[in-house]
Order: sequence, then structure tokens, then C-alpha cells
Amino acid sequence: MPGRTADNPEAESSRKRARRAIAVDSDDEGDEGVGEAQESRLNARTESRKRVRVSDVDGVKQARRVRRESTPTSDADAHENQENAPPSPRSPPRTQYELMRDNNFEHLQHQVADDQRATQRLRFRPNLLGDNAVAENGIIESVTCVNFMCHVRLHCQLGPLLNFIVGENGSGKSAILTALTLCLGGKASSTNRGGSLKSFVKEGCDRAVLAVKIKNRGQDAYKPEIYGESVIVERHFSKTGSSGFKVKSALGQTCSTKKQEVDELVEYYALQVDNPLNVLSQDNARQFLNSSTKVQKYKFFIEGVQLQQLDNDYRLISESLEQMVAKVPDQEERVKHSKADLEKAERLMEELEGNKQIRLKLRTLRYQLAWAQVVQEERELSKRERDLAETNIKVAETAQEVEDKNQALMLADERLERLQEALSLVQDDEDGIERRTQEADDVFKRLKAEIGALHAHEREAHETLKTKTESVKELEKKIAEEQKRLEDANGGAHTIKLRELDEAVEKEKQILKDIQEHKDREPELITNHDNAQAALGKIADDVQRKRDEITAVESRIKRLEEDRGSPFDAYEARVPHLLRLIANANSFETKPIGPLGTHIQLLKPQWSSILEKTIGNNLNAFLVTTKRDEKTLRAMMNQVGVRNCPVIICNKHSLNIEGKEPDPAFDTILRVLKIDNHMVRDQLIIHHMIEQVILIPERVKAQEVMFDGAPPRNVKACLSFHDRKRGEGLRLSKNSHGGISTGPIQPNQNMRPRMKTDSDAQVALSKESLRQIESEYRLVIGEQRQLQQEYQRCQRALAQHKKGRDTLEAQRTAAGLAIDQVKEVLDDFERDDGHLQGLRRYLEEAKEEQNHHGIQYGMLSAKKHDKNAEAEKAQKRLKEERLRAKDFEKRLEKAQSKLKTARELRHICLVEKNDIIARVAESAEQKAAAEARLERQQANVEHMIKEAQGVSRERVYIPDGETHQSIEKQYLTLRTRLHSEERKRGMDEKQVHEYLGRAKQAYDKVVSDLASITDVNDRLRDTLTLRLEKWRKFQRYISSQSRANFIYLLSERGFRGKLLLDHERKALDLQVEPDRAEKGGGGRSTRTLSGGEKSFSSICLLLSIWEAMGSPLRCLDEFDVFMDNVNRAISTNMLITAARRSVNRQYIFITPNAIEGRNTLDKDVKVIRLTDPRQRTLADH
Repeated sequence: MPGRTADNPEAESSRKRARRAIAVDSDDEGDEGVGEAQESRLNARTESRKRVRVSDVDGVKQARRVRRESTPTSDADAHENQENAPPSPRSPPRTQYELMRDNNFEHLQHQVADDQRATQRLRFRPNLLGDNAVAENGIIESVTCVNFMCHVRLHCQLGPLLNFIVGENGSGKSAILTALTLCLGGKASSTNRGGSLKSFVKEGCDRAVLAVKIKNRGQDAYKPEIYGESVIVERHFSKTGSSGFKVKSALGQTCSTKKQEVDELVEYYALQVDNPLNVLSQDNARQFLNSSTKVQKYKFFIEGVQLQQLDNDYRLISESLEQMVAKVPDQEERVKHSKADLEKAERLMEELEGNKQIRLKLRTLRYQLAWAQVVQEERELSKRERDLAETNIKVAETAQEVEDKNQALMLADERLERLQEALSLVQDDEDGIERRTQEADDVFKRLKAEIGALHAHEREAHETLKTKTESVKELEKKIAEEQKRLEDANGGAHTIKLRELDEAVEKEKQILKDIQEHKDREPELITNHDNAQAALGKIADDVQRKRDEITAVESRIKRLEEDRGSPFDAYEARVPHLLRLIANANSFETKPIGPLGTHIQLLKPQWSSILEKTIGNNLNAFLVTTKRDEKTLRAMMNQVGVRNCPVIICNKHSLNIEGKEPDPAFDTILRVLKIDNHMVRDQLIIHHMIEQVILIPERVKAQEVMFDGAPPRNVKACLSFHDRKRGEGLRLSKNSHGGISTGPIQPNQNMRPRMKTDSDAQVALSKESLRQIESEYRLVIGEQRQLQQEYQRCQRALAQHKKGRDTLEAQRTAAGLAIDQVKEVLDDFERDDGHLQGLRRYLEEAKEEQNHHGIQYGMLSAKKHDKNAEAEKAQKRLKEERLRAKDFEKRLEKAQSKLKTARELRHICLVEKNDIIARVAESAEQKAAAEARLERQQANVEHMIKEAQGVSRERVYIPDGETHQSIEKQYLTLRTRLHSEERKRGMDEKQVHEYLGRAKQAYDKVVSDLASITDVNDRLRDTLTLRLEKWRKFQRYISSQSRANFIYLLSERGFRGKLLLDHERKALDLQVEPDRAEKGGGGRSTRTLSGGEKSFSSICLLLSIWEAMGSPLRCLDEFDVFMDNVNRAISTNMLITAARRSVNRQYIFITPNAIEGRNTLDKDVKVIRLTDPRQRTLADH
């Protein structure tokens, strides 16, 4: 398919410029000239637009319109004009401009070479074309007419490339082009359809509306941020002659109603609706294609390629240049007059030189007169400066005292804090020391008593053991003697039974040993049982405590949700009554401020209890500014019964803490509080250093910040939350000596908050605390369940132990029975003599008693030895604890004494600081007053200096002893003398100087104007010469290109011919030879051609001219009226082929003939068929 593709980005980006220039591609020197000509044409058009806005070119346009309207419209007129054409001899140019423009037509002397180069460009032009490219902007999308000409509503949707509008007469084909011309700013006369807009309003209607929709996409779109992807231009006009424009966006929103916007849009896209060859109306098409003469064709040509427009613009430049040149003689005459005035003024100045000494003396006196007043004011200023310096010294001394007192108070605070921490540490040991001393004393006394009792038991057991041992020895001796006697009498059976008896006794001893071991394990089981029972009781206490905490938090939440009462509920009950008395009292110099807690809002409620405890009773305090107000307030407090509200005397002036706060990354007490009174803030800073106490929730992070290296700058202490004890906090600090301390903060959880907080935030915080406590409660319940299981296991182990003990007792009973049975057998042997049995029984009893008392004696001895060792340790511990108690009493007394002294010292420092702050305020007021007086005096001095500088820029010396009055007297005397001489001259010195200045200024101005006019003329002449040179190149290469294109287009049908362009005679003619057999003929005149051949030749001429035009829009009306079918088909195919070669151009061809069945029709060709308005249905509207 012929044409170029639309996907080439380089072609898209350069399309705007390409369609405004000639498409000429060559590498020789002639092509460079074409490029310069194109650039000249664009520049000339731009300058033409600027000129049209300031110059009157309506005459030129009107003349052009008259010439266009006077174009012949019939064959008779054509013959008549041809007969009246200029004679063949060349006539000389009429004006100087035409001489410069034409330059004897030397640029047209190389016609053969120019035609050869143009032919080569055409020959090497690619024949194979791709798909035609659709322009992204600058093409007409649709034309709509309402009540226009004979149409109620006519709408035509155009294609982006080639459009054929076909239809019968009266269907509105030509109305489309007429509406396009009028809507885009063209004049009614340029359409050859009417003399004014009102003639286009449909008969029977009052108003008509035209609308043209222009595509506006891509990188080169016109104001896309305003109009979007389309620009809709509407023109409204009525029968009364009124007319107006509307420029709308793609959404239909009106963006402008100015014709200037329409002109700028048309100029931006180079639509050229007034160009007779760009929008070739029906009449112009008929004249151009069929009836025009040489002169008319030439006019069409130069207007179509914009040569005539450039010529008119350059002609105006030439006329302006001639007017500027004509002004030069007048300006030279002004220079002569100005020079004469300057010479006269210089003569008067020479006369003034004779009185120079008098004028100098008078000027000096005038300067001294002005500066004498400045000297007087400066003396007063020096006095004010001395007063201010003394006041500054006093303020500096007072400020130094404040700094000293601040330092002293800071040291006192640090010492007080250290002593409080030391006392707290000492007091923390009090309970432990008393408890340990009492425990040691109780243990020692108990051990002494136990040792005494053991000693008595030991002596008694020793005597008893000794007696039992002697009894056993005596009985054993008797038994041995008796056994010997019986053995001799009974033989060995008795001995066997005795052995069985020994075995049974040994078994019984083993059972007794097992019973003893069983008893030894019993205390451990009992201890485990008791420990499990105690742990279970302790965990039960923890469970109950968590339940109590849950109940307390739930109560607090309920109280917060239900009780939104008075902000004074946290204070004493009589505080509201006290506040009413204060509000109604008139005896205060300044109304007291308080309680302080009501002026404080806590921004982070999670710190509420800790900060309440830290600030303490000062939240109940009232602030006054005088001692008298303090006495009055205390009397009122006693009257209403308020006892727990301190009264603090403070200063009204605010403290400056700039540069004394920590890094903004840390929260301080001050930063989490919103305080509505600066006096409240200052007292909290003085008493609690709230600007230098930081808040860090995590204890570990707080310790890292405070104790790992030096504390942060301007940080005195840090508050954090306790790790395990909910609601409690820790205070971490580090003194100047490197000592660190950590003290607990134990708030009263039942106390209501005195500082204002967001109730919803408090409720949310309490609910979060409740959730955490409930979680802890569940953990404690789980631990209680585990301890319950352990307790039950200990109970089972104890029961099992008891069961084992019962088993061992049964075994011991069985062993005793076995022993008794053996003894009965032995009794049978000893029935004759019961003496041996009795001895053995006595021996067993004696041995048992001996063993029992031996064990008892050994146990008592070992126990006594252990008790003695324990008693010695207990005695030593008791002595140590008593020494510690005495040392603790001394340390406690010493710490309390130091703390008391430190508090008294801090109170003294605080009072002295408040006094010095009051003195600072007084000094500041005195300094402000002194500064105000100094500023006023400085203003007076500056004012006097400005007035004096208005007389003399430089300061003059005032002789000693001279005053303003004496200088004024001398000045008046000399001025009177000088005035008498000036009256003789007729002009004073000032007037002479002014006259000379004016004369010199006028002379310089006229000389500068003359030089400027000359320079402008030279530059304008050079510019005109350069532009005319480019215009000639433009004329030369457009002509050669048109001639070559014409010959090429004729060859499409096998015709021969040429285009005759005579720029000297302003004539354009065609010579065409349609007969191929005439090889030697040079061509015939168009008058000898048939109607179809003549129309075909005119089409070739039109296409060759179109190649030299840069507009993206080409319109042609009824181009084939006088053609037969063969010429019509060839011309149509030629138009389509030429249009496809012109990438990104839109063509509108109007013909009353059908064009179906053509081989060249494709998707880039849109055929629009219009019907007669009388045949349209209502649905079409």
C-alpha cells in the first residue's frame, strides 16, 4: 500500500515541522538553499504574526480579497483577461522595494540546472510506499452545521487521511468546506458564497452554529493539559450580524471565547483556511482548473505557496524602514538646537565661577548649619548610652547573681537528692537490722537453754550407763557358770536351740534397724509436705492479691466511665469553696493561681501515677506574687478549712530555658505536660527540674542511657517503669562525682489523678492494664494448680510411708513370736532349773537398758557438741548484729541530720533565687526603659543625620565655640549678598545648574536617539536584505520543484508538457501534449485541449503546487466536473497516490460523481455520501 507507516517515532516527532516545509531530499548545494528558504519562510511567518498584532495589514488582506473576488468566472472573461494580459516586453519595477526583492531576477537565471536537480530528486524518490500514517493531531475529525445555509443540521464525520464527499446538488458538500473556512476564522467573502456571515443563516432562522472538531493527541498536541485529546471550535452568528467563538475541550467544557485563541490554534497547526489553494472552494476550483488565465494561475500559485504573504510582510518592513530613514534629518536638526542650548547653559556656568568663593563659603555654612544640630543630638545620645551602659552593667551583675543562685540551687538539689537517696538506703536497712538482731538474740538464748538441759541429761545418762554396764557384766558371769553346769547335764540339743534363738534375735534387730531407717525418712517427707502446704498458701495469697488488683482496676474503670464530675474531686472537699472566695475577693494584688494540677494536662496518661508521686503535694499548691497575697490566701484557707494546699510566692517573669533542655529525642516531664500558665511551669522547673528529668519506659534502656558512660547533656535524672511491680516506677540518677543511684517510686493507687488527662485515654490505659493483670492472674492460677498437684503428691508419699511403717511393725511382731517359741523350747530344757532362764532374761533386759542408755548418752554428747558450736556461732553473730545496729543508728542519725541541713540550705537558696529573679525583672524593666530612651534618641540622631545628609553627604567640621545660632547668622549675611548678584543675572545658582543639567540631558538624549535610529535602520536593512535573499531562494526552488512535479504527474498518463513560470510578468501557463505520437512537439496551449485533458492538466498543476505547501489539510471541491470517466478515474487515482505520498496529511475531495469500484480505494480512503436535505428523515437529526 502506498504511503508511510505511522509507527516511525522519528516521523511522528518531526511531523509538525515537516508539514510546514517542502519535502526536498538532496545532498547537493541546492538542497541547502532549500533548507534555508524553508527556515526563512517559517521565521517570516512567525514575525508576520507578531507584526499583524501591532500593524494594520487589513488593507493588504482586503486588497487580496478584492483581487480574489475579481477573478474571472467564465470562459469569456478568461479570454478577455488573456487579451488584456501585460505585454511581452518586460516593464521595470515600480518601487525601490521591488528592486531589492527581484534583484534583476538573477536567481532565476539557472532554470535548467534547477529543473535537473528537481528531476533527480523525483527520480530517486522511493516508489515503494508503506501504509499511510495517521497524524496524531492537526486533522479535522468532524464538521457540524446547524441552521447553516439550507441545512437544519448537517454533520460530517471525516476520516484521518483521504475523504471523498459525494452527493447530489444541495446535499451540503460545498457547505462542509464553507463551514470549515468560517468556523476556523476565515472571512465570509473568502468562500465566494456570501458577503457576510448573516447571509449564511438558514432562511427562517435567527441563529446558526458551526462546530469543527480537531484531533489533539501526541507530543505536539496544542495545550493538552487544557483541551485533552480533541479541540472543538464553535462559531455562532445571527441574522443581526453578531458573531462569536467558543473553544471547547474534548469533554465539552468551554475554555475560551476569544478569536485570538482560534487564530493561535489555526496558526499552530498551519491549517491556512484563507489560502485559496489549501481550501479550494467550488468557484475557485472551477476558475483554477478550467477558466483561469495565466495571471490568475500565477496569483493562485504565489498565494498558495505563501510567497505573496511573505512579499506583503516584507513590503511592510520596507515601508517601515523608509519611514524610519525619513526621520533622520529631523532628528539631526533637533541635535543642532540641543547643542545651542547646551552652549548657552555652559556660558552661564562660566559666569557663576566668578562668585565661586562666596558660594563655597555659603555652602560650607549651610553644611555646618545642618550638622550643628546633629552634634547637639549626638551629645544627648552619648549621655543616653552612658545611662544604658550603667544599666547593662547592673543587669549583667544581676544575671550573674541569678546564674550563681541557679548553680547554688542546682548543687543544693543534687546534694539533697544524694542525701535523700542515702537516707532511703539507710532506712531500707532498718527493718532488716532489727529483725536480724532479734533473731540472733533469740537463737543464742534458745541454744544456751538447750545446752544447759543437754548437759544435765548427759550427766544423768552417763551415771545410768555406768551402772547398767556393771550389771550386764555380773549377769553374764552368772549365766556362763549356769550354762556350764547344764551342758554337763543335757548334752548338745540345748546348744542348737540357743543358736536358733540367736538367729531369731538377730532378725529382730535387723527389723528394728529398718524401722529406725524408716523413721529417719519421715521428717523429710513431713518437711516436703509442710513446704508444699506453705507454698500453696503463699500462692493462694498471690491469687487473692491479683483478684484484688482486678477488682480495683475494674472499679477504677467503672469510676472513670461513670464519674465525669468536677476536676476538683481529687483535692480537698473545701477547695471549690475556696476558689469561689478567691474569684469574688478584691483584696488580691494578683489573683492566686491554683491548684496547680488544674492547670496541667498530661499528654501521656501511662505516666500519671508516677508523675503524681514525683511532683507530690505541689500539685495542690497555689501561686501568689506578693507576701501580702500569701497572708490573705492563707487566711481564706483557714476560714474554709483547707489544710493540705501549700502557698508559693513566685515571680511573674517567665524563665528562659533555651539551651537547657535535653536532646529532643527524649521525652521529659515538661514535654509530656501541657501547662496553660507560665508561672505554673516555672515553679515546677524550679522545684522539680521537670525540663531536665527524662522519661524512658524500659528500665534496661534507662540504665543504658544514664549509667553507660556520661549521662546525656542537660539530664539530671530519669524515670522508668518497674519491671515486676505494676504501677510502680524507678528513679535513676548519677551525680557529678560518678555515683549512681536507683530509688523506687511507689504511688498511691487509690488516689485520684489531679492532673487533667483525656478520660478516654485513661479508660483505654486502665483496660490495657486490666488485660495484663488478668493475664498474670491466669499464670498465677496455673502455678497454683501445679503446687496443688505437688501438695497432693506429698500427701500420698506420707501415707505410703505410714503404710510401710505398719508393715515393718507387723514383721517385728512376727519376729518376737518366733523368739518366744524358741524360748519355750529352751524352757523345756530348763524346766528343771529356771534359774538360767531368769538370768538370761535379766541379762537381756540389762543389755537393752545398757544399749538404750549408751545410745542416749552418745546422742546427748553429740547433740551437746553441735549445740555448743551453734551457740558459739550464734553468740558471734549476735555481737556482729549488735555492732551493726549501733553503726546503723549512728548512720541514720547522721543522714537525717545532713538531710535536714540540706533542706534548710535548699530553702535558703530557693528564697534567694526568687528574690534575685524579682531584682532581675526590675533591672530588665530599667534596661528596657533605658533602651527605649536610647532608641528614641538614636532615631532622632538618625533623622537629623538624614536631614543633614540631604544637605551634605559628608560630615563637616564644626569649629570650637560655634553654635547653631552663630553659624545661622553668618549664613544669612552671605546669602543676602549672593541673592543681590543673582537678581542682576536673572537666575540663581540652582536654576543655572538645573538649566545646564536639562540642556545636557536633552542633548545626550537626542544624540542617543539619532544613534539608535541609525542603528535600528541599519539592522532593519540588513534583516530585510537577508530575508529577501531567502525569499528569492524560496521562489527559485519552489518553482523548480513545481515544474518537475508537473512534468512527472503528466507522465502518469503518458502526456508531455511543461509548466511556464514567468515571475517578471507574473504569469503562469501550461503547455501540454496529450498525443504520444507527437514526439517532436513541445506541447500545446491548454485552450486547444479538450475539457477532460484541460481538467487533468489543471489537476497535475494543483498537485505540483500542493507539494510545495506545508499545511496538513488539503481541500478540493468538484475537481472532476468537466472530466469524462477516463480522465476522472486517472485524476482520482492520481490524487489518491499523491495523497498517500504526503504522510500525515488529510485530504477532503468533493465530487458529485460516485467513485465506487475504483481499484485504488482502501482502508485509508473514506467515502462520505450526503443526501438531499429534503430526503432526510427526522431520525437523521
